[in-house]
Amino acid sequence: MSSIREVSKRAGVSIATVSRVLSNRGYVSEAARVAVLRAAEELHYIPNVMARGLKTKRSGLVALLVPQIVSTYFVYAARGIEDVANKNGYHLIICNTDDSLEKQRAYIDLLIGSSVDGVIVASVNRSPRPLQPLLQRDIPVVLVDRFVDDFPADIVRGDSINGMKTLTEHLLDLGHRRIALVNGDMETYPARDRLVGFQAALRERGIVGDDRLVTHGTWLVQDAERRVDELIRRKVPFSAVLGANSFMSVGAMRALRRHGFAVPGDIALAGFDDVEIASDLDPFLTVLTQPVYTMGSFAMNMLLERMNESYSGPPRDVVLAPWLIVRRSSGARVSVDEEA
Repeated sequence: MSSIREVSKRAGVSIATVSRVLSNRGYVSEAARVAVLRAAEELHYIPNVMARGLKTKRSGLVALLVPQIVSTYFVYAARGIEDVANKNGYHLIICNTDDSLEKQRAYIDLLIGSSVDGVIVASVNRSPRPLQPLLQRDIPVVLVDRFVDDFPADIVRGDSINGMKTLTEHLLDLGHRRIALVNGDMETYPARDRLVGFQAALRERGIVGDDRLVTHGTWLVQDAERRVDELIRRKVPFSAVLGANSFMSVGAMRALRRHGFAVPGDIALAGFDDVEIASDLDPFLTVLTQPVYTMGSFAMNMLLERMNESYSGPPRDVVLAPWLIVRRSSGARVSVDEEA
């Protein structure tokens, strides 16, 4: 394996210049940068991240823990995080926990052993205990999407309460009074907040909710499908369905179709979070969308401020506003341009 000294010799520059080019830090002339990169490529040089970390006390690595990497929501958030990280000389490690506390603990142990410089977390549940090892080792942490009880960290999240209230009011304005809410795991704050928003919208219209129409479970498509299927089999009447995220909406649509219900002809459907397939489904899905890429970039910028100690104040709570996109699935009259 080639060494940094060999790259320096071939490029005709100092070892310090090679280090600045490969770490993307400090001023280097364009000619020197090109020479170093060409030499590194020709020699197949791979920087020793751990060795460099011993000198700089920085690994150049940050991590993102997400509950479901298959979720387009977290894919967009990860892209926002990675873009900001890369621009600042950091590389991103993505850890998929599958909403498993055991996997989250294992990843945290691994990240601590890998000397990551900071961690962004969408935690499995509301408990602060699994995240305490990070704080005990002074590893900066920023929360994204999911609040954690009594955990002193910055957080960037969407406005789940007002967002679900807006989505529910949209269906109420269309005349629906018996609306089924297919919610997620109540051990997570998005599920709790979206229930609060749903109930607030009903209460303000003087509508008494039917507890049978509110279901909770995992954030998985199959579980949402099973719960809507059970509502139909139990003959609980409803005229509309709200999915608490994109997976809940897709699961609901699958169950409705299997039982022969037309959307929106028989049952209206709307959901929280926009994904690529939402405008490809037939009918196009009405959604409450969030600025997820921006959420990710905000989270990474806040983590950078904690890592370089440019901010050492109290935890910050950044709440980003969502917006409603009306498409045909809710039964509203929309033009072709509005659905795009």
